[in-house]
Amino acid sequence: MTRFYVPLRRDFLKYLGLASSFAIGASVFARQARRKFPEPPTPAEQSGRTGQPGDLQSAQRAQLKLNEKEFRESLANLYERVSELKQDMETTRTAEVFSLKVYKQTGEIEHLAKKLRSLAKM
Repeated sequence: MTRFYVPLRRDFLKYLGLASSFAIGASVFARQARRKFPEPPTPAEQSGRTGQPGDLQSAQRAQLKLNEKEFRESLANLYERVSELKQDMETTRTAEVFSLKVYKQTGEIEHLAKKLRSLAKM
């Protein structure tokens, strides 16, 4: 009886090894299939630009003029706010009461100063 079981055991172990190797191989293949390179980005479209240097320079000049205008307006607005704050500080005794209006004005001045700094970087 033992002779009959030995070939069955061997065949069972062969098929078990074969099935496990297929299972492991399939999982490795699935992992490799998931790792694909990302799609390259689509090229940027030229929006009406001819690519001539003169067109680019004129566009840059127009942008610089616009930035200069905004910078000057912001600077004038900052000057007005600082002048108002100075007048308020001359009339208010800060040792007794610190006005909420003064606090808000300083916040607006700080916001304008940051805006001017960002415009100056351009």
